[in-house]
Amino acid sequence: MKRPKIVLWLLVMLALALVLTMAVPVYAANVALTKGVTPTPDVVYNVTDTIHYVMSIVNMNSPTGGNESIVVEAVRDVLPDGLTVYPAGPATPYTLPAGQTQTYSYDWVATRTGTVVNTFYASGYQISTGNDTFDLSVQKSSVVRGREVGGTASLVNKLGLLAPWAVLLACAAVVTLLVLRKRRHA
Repeated sequence: MKRPKIVLWLLVMLALALVLTMAVPVYAANVALTKGVTPTPDVVYNVTDTIHYVMSIVNMNSPTGGNESIVVEAVRDVLPDGLTVYPAGPATPYTLPAGQTQTYSYDWVATRTGTVVNTFYASGYQISTGNDTFDLSVQKSSVVRGREVGGTASLVNKLGLLAPWAVLLACAAVVTLLVLRKRRHA
């Protein structure tokens, strides 16, 4: 008699636990970041070239579905040289409606060779029951090489370059001496 009551009690508790976990909503901000460079496709850059980074925050919520806006509280871009900049755009905080995108851009002049990495950060929250927060980053790598200089290097024979001029100077000196000598005897 006790065994059926214990089994029934366990089944009721299991059902109650299942219902409670399904009833508690789990929110996650539905936001995406994108980053790229123009021109596309990516090219190999040279030192002193300008890399034009394009970054976007996308509110992935459907305007016809939940229609939840997000509030963007902070935006920053860490350039390959470590400098943090705040790209021009709307003053933060601002609201980004469902299905909308906010694009930023920033130019960086390549100062070193190798693979350079640019990181874009955005943080804020989705307007919902729980005000779901987001703190996202996205990176873009580019290759920068040293600027090539044309031509070939070769050793220069300085004596070979100067010898004709030395001979010409010697001839001019001899002629000058002969002219001066003739004037003295005249």
